Amino acid sequence: MVAAGLLILSSLLPLALGRPSAVHSDFVVRDQKSSVPLGFKPGSIGNFIPPGMLRLTIAMPQNNATGLQAALLDVSNPSSENYGHHLSKSEVEQLVAPKPETAKAVSDWLSKNGISPDSTSASGDMVTIKVPMNKANALLNANFTTYTHEASNTTMVRTLAYSLPADLQEHVAFVYPTTQFIPPASRKAAVKVIQPPRSTKRSKSKRADIPSQCAQVITPQCLQAIYNIPPTPATAAGNSLGVSGFGGEVANPDDLKDFLSQARPDITNGTFTVQSVDGGTDDGQGTTEASLDIQYTVGVATNVPTTFISVGDQTQDGDLEGFLDIINALLKEDNPPLVLTTSFGFDEAPFAAQAQQEAVTLCNAYAQLGARGTSVLFASGDGGVSGPQANDACDGQPFSPTFPSGCPFLTSVGSTQGINPETAASFTSGGFSNIFAQPDYQADAVAGYLKTLGDTNAGLFNPKGRAFPDVSTQGVQFAIEVAGQLQGVDGTSASSPTFASVVALLNDALLNAGKSPLGFLNPMLYSQGAAALNDITSGSNPGCGTDGFPAVAGWDAVRRRHLRSLVWWCGLADVTGLGTPDFQKLLTLVTGSAASSNSTGASNSTATATDSSAASATDSAAATATDSAAATATDSAAATATATDSVAATDSAAATATDSAAATATASGSKKQQKGQKADKQQQQAKAKQAKQNEQA
Repeated sequence: MVAAGLLILSSLLPLALGRPSAVHSDFVVRDQKSSVPLGFKPGSIGNFIPPGMLRLTIAMPQNNATGLQAALLDVSNPSSENYGHHLSKSEVEQLVAPKPETAKAVSDWLSKNGISPDSTSASGDMVTIKVPMNKANALLNANFTTYTHEASNTTMVRTLAYSLPADLQEHVAFVYPTTQFIPPASRKAAVKVIQPPRSTKRSKSKRADIPSQCAQVITPQCLQAIYNIPPTPATAAGNSLGVSGFGGEVANPDDLKDFLSQARPDITNGTFTVQSVDGGTDDGQGTTEASLDIQYTVGVATNVPTTFISVGDQTQDGDLEGFLDIINALLKEDNPPLVLTTSFGFDEAPFAAQAQQEAVTLCNAYAQLGARGTSVLFASGDGGVSGPQANDACDGQPFSPTFPSGCPFLTSVGSTQGINPETAASFTSGGFSNIFAQPDYQADAVAGYLKTLGDTNAGLFNPKGRAFPDVSTQGVQFAIEVAGQLQGVDGTSASSPTFASVVALLNDALLNAGKSPLGFLNPMLYSQGAAALNDITSGSNPGCGTDGFPAVAGWDAVRRRHLRSLVWWCGLADVTGLGTPDFQKLLTLVTGSAASSNSTGASNSTATATDSSAASATDSAAATATDSAAATATDSAAATATATDSVAATDSAAATATDSAAATATASGSKKQQKGQKADKQQQQAKAKQAKQNEQA
């Protein structure tokens, strides 16, 4: 998780002369800060290097984000008749496009100020503009200047206040970057020089038959042995796996070739393609993070077409804008990757305190990919309960979750270590979100875990928040090659590409059988997939002066409301999530339950939400208002967010989904009336459930 580059700006004069007036109605303050946030300090005029332009993203409210969320959960729920019937690109865009009057209001505002959009998102809900700083100051009645994030020495441009015309307030969700002082995304892999791994021949993939060297060094062949992953090449047309890269990370093809020659000599043509976003490149000497991600996707997901998506620093702000840009770029594609793994992330606390709408918008972008059939995975982080990286400043303070892992529309991956037994890796970030409420699909599982947890860590976390990680894999002492040197690497960024590779190989079997790819994984994992995962019963993720969340034994005789089956509730909020994969068991599960082929992005109807246990988005995407003892977020500089700051975002992008808000296109023929009656019934159920939740709140 990488620091951002310097922002290049011009037009210094307005800083001295004040803020020119924009062409529009009276300004109303949208956001302001009384002082520079902790962990940042004002920069100097010398940081500006002309001639540059300030790049701003203007986000508009999405017209039916709740419908998107409901449709996503419906097509991802194995008990739904729409399971696997992913939405088309146009169907998704219709759900999240801004209202016509909103799009016109923003367009007119820019036009009257002589500004043309530089780019627009696929649905039109976000536009970017590039303007000189004096123009930005006039447009937003702001005073942009440079600030430095002290811990990373990252320079960024921000303003302590900005305003919007009064008649534009309802039409703008946020403008970024303005008053959002978000530290750069984090990822610091622990690197050690190691001896070359020895190739090991194995006749079968049985967990009991694991090469002894895997206790010291993990290689792709070790992962095949531990998790029953086949070495046979994937063959399905249309399969794909994407790997996100930020901050100048480089995956060098020569390093990959040398690595595979030692770790996977049976792969003779291992390669990957490169996609550039914001001017990203993959030239030069290999770097640790990109090498790890590529070597353990190409090296485990044998023959699955893999793309390294390099996000450059042309955002001029670094990581958060890069996160928005990569997802918007993928959403513009007719065929985005079927699996996307990312090993970078943030401390959630600054988002909870000052950028909840930005977090919700990004989370909904992952929901858009999931609704179209993409499995989105993120490394949970490497700081235990103290955030993405270990942070002693939180001692005695509430735990600090990570973002985007707290988003309920992606799969968060933690780490394990050891073979017999396999235990939780202590560095794994895990806990409960202070922005996103607990989704229905994990409610029973979390309830079981909290019952076992008892009073441990009471008041230090939000028990009503979305729990993460969801799953885990090995994450300690991964052998990689960087610039011709073998290294050993620890971190959840080893685990996310590993689990992503498992998903890509499962998709290969599904596609070859004429079925749909898995898409959003969590509803399947929590309802059926847990039985195909290995229970992790020991370890914890210490931090903030505590032992963190312990891993516990996994089976609990809790009956699910509709499935009436045993629920696997191991570790939802602990270090390991539901557990680690057994590929063969997962293969049996998904090939027996996956929907028949209904080409991803070409469904006949927009999915209709099903029963209340999985079909309603409910408060899974809504930010939850948490009590003052447990919900207070602490930022990376140890500042504690107030209860008001950590209260849920309540706009349409985060509100509880009801079927009346869901986009429910009816199927053709005789089923049309039946589906309409079912939707009416579900609408009543959703309304009753929401009324009950409001009463409880």
